[in-house]
This record gives sequence, C-alpha cells and structure tokens, in this order.
Amino acid sequence: MDKNMRTVRGDTFAFGIEIENLNQDLDTCYFSCKKDPTDNDYVFQKSLEDGIEKVETNVYRIRVAPSDTKNVDVGNYYYDLQIGVNDDVYTVLRGVLKIEREITGD
Repeated sequence: MDKNMRTVRGDTFAFGIEIENLNQDLDTCYFSCKKDPTDNDYVFQKSLEDGIEKVETNVYRIRVAPSDTKNVDVGNYYYDLQIGVNDDVYTVLRGVLKIEREITGD
C-alpha cells in the first residue's frame, strides 16, 4: 500500500500497523527511510526490538525517536515497511515521509 506521511523534525513519530491473516510472529520487520531510494545509506532504520514492537496479536507499533530526525534536513524522504515471515518477504507500506520544520524548539 502506498501512503504518504509527515512528521516534525525532532519529534516522536509513531504509528501502528495490523497485519491481517498472520498466524505467527514476524521473523523480521524493517521501517527504512532514505533521502533517495537509490541511496546506500539510511536516514534511519527501525527493526524488531529497535523501534518496532509487537503490541498484540497481528499488531505492531513503529516508533521513530526524536534523535532519529533531530539533525535531518527538512524535506521529502522515501520509506518502506518490509516484513518477513516463513522465508517470505513483503513490502506492506511505502511512500514519502515529509519531515517538516519544528516551530517550538530548535
């Protein structure tokens, strides 16, 4: 599913995702963000036990900490959410993450 999202630089950014028809825990889960899809380096990447946690059956929470975007330039970035289960890999979410300028603080 393609979905554009936005957050404020240096703020906590969190969301949940429910994975339908999942009969077991995920083997892998990555929320990856890059300035350009062809870049080798991530702006940030979250994984199971490092920003991604299971909160209930088939529901996972992705949390990007303030430190992950505090020093990032304002602008558009590309992201995807990729899961792995039973040697299969699925990209379940992707799009543009717009990082906006903060007003309070700096």
